Amino acid sequence: MLPGVRSVIKDGALGVLGSDATGVFAAVGVAEKYGQGIVTLTDVSKVDEVLGDGPLRDLIVSALSIAKTTVYAVALEGTIAGTLSTVTPGAGNTGTGSISVSGSPRNEYDISIEIISSGGLNEATFRATVDGLLGRILTIPAAPGTYLIPGTGITLTFLPGASGFVAGDTFSFRATAPAATNAEVLAAVDTILEAKLDIEWIAVAGVSDAPLWAALAAKADVAAESYQYLFIVAQARYKTDTETVDQWVTALTTTERGSVASTRLQVCAGWIEESDPNGQVDIRPLIGAYCGKLAARSVHQGPDAVRFGAIAAATALKPDGINDGHIEALKNAGYVTARTIIGLNGIYITSGQMMSEQGSDFDVVERRRVMDKACRQVRAAQLFWVNDAVKIGKDGSPEGIKMLIAQSESPLKTMITNGEISDGYVVVPDGQNILSTKKLITKVRIVPLGKVSYIENEIAYSNPALGGEA
Repeated sequence: MLPGVRSVIKDGALGVLGSDATGVFAAVGVAEKYGQGIVTLTDVSKVDEVLGDGPLRDLIVSALSIAKTTVYAVALEGTIAGTLSTVTPGAGNTGTGSISVSGSPRNEYDISIEIISSGGLNEATFRATVDGLLGRILTIPAAPGTYLIPGTGITLTFLPGASGFVAGDTFSFRATAPAATNAEVLAAVDTILEAKLDIEWIAVAGVSDAPLWAALAAKADVAAESYQYLFIVAQARYKTDTETVDQWVTALTTTERGSVASTRLQVCAGWIEESDPNGQVDIRPLIGAYCGKLAARSVHQGPDAVRFGAIAAATALKPDGINDGHIEALKNAGYVTARTIIGLNGIYITSGQMMSEQGSDFDVVERRRVMDKACRQVRAAQLFWVNDAVKIGKDGSPEGIKMLIAQSESPLKTMITNGEISDGYVVVPDGQNILSTKKLITKVRIVPLGKVSYIENEIAYSNPALGGEA
């Protein structure tokens, strides 16, 4: 080589961070179009096309209606079939006609049938209303008088009786959604974890209970040991027809709560009446709207922050009769709930509770999210130095690693700048024996943001003529 100047270009000195998983999550659950592996969804208008109907569809539609984010989904068949109630005729019916139902419902539905014009098979007309969404007016089919309600998996059979159907007659029934077994859900979670996606959490569509919650918590703990810093969100059941709200809350906070305690698990116990983008109005679990609220916020912003507004699609808090006392009991048991606030319109997240032990630093989700982001990004910054050589001082401690410390602190400084933490720094303790252990120990310290959950005012009249404080 001829004499000259040669530059050796080194990489990694700027401390540029890797991809940011903020607001990105995965979801598993039952859907009509199952068996596709992991599918990626970003557009709420495409969810029905990709997944069809089912609890997984509802969760993702609710979330993407609130936040513009990416959701990785695994749809399951659900080997526990949905059920159909008996058909209840309207109290004022005058015709002899009746309706029976059959099939495998793809989701939970409240369905009513109204006879629009009188007659028998292939003569009278009817309209089906599914979760408040009016269908088209159709002629009752000819014998055998069966009609498949589109997208639901439910077939109606019209039985005219002696004199047929009479205009104004109504019929109603309910369907429950199919469900997956715990084994199916856990296998789907494994599919997500094995893909090593850049996500913050995994949401489990459909209701579940303490045995599954404990297994999910264990999955999240194992994932963290493999540098996948995430948490899992599940949903508790709704009140049964035979329970009072008091009995439902008592069951969830005692026997059904179990002994699960995890800083990487959340369980939503809240339920809302929600208006779907396609016009359906239905009682839905809070988990979908909650995931949307989380995805729309930065890691340090609680989903309960009032300034970000109410849940736009929520039209009522459910079940009927739930009050602040019930909500407080559920919150204290570690559940995520929704609430109304005197003086404000709308329905809000109560708080992002984790299913943690009392006294944990990770009692609310924003503390979990901030720490997980710091772990992901500090690790990414430090990977550049793995298997590198380091000078050893006379006491066996490392020397000349200011650049390593600076790069380790780089993501923390960015989080400070973004207002996500109050402070953050990295310390390398003295007295390390790197020559024997080949291990460098650093201490990463983060000062989180405070949280204003309560404001207490002292209010009194003041007379300026008297001087001083009244």
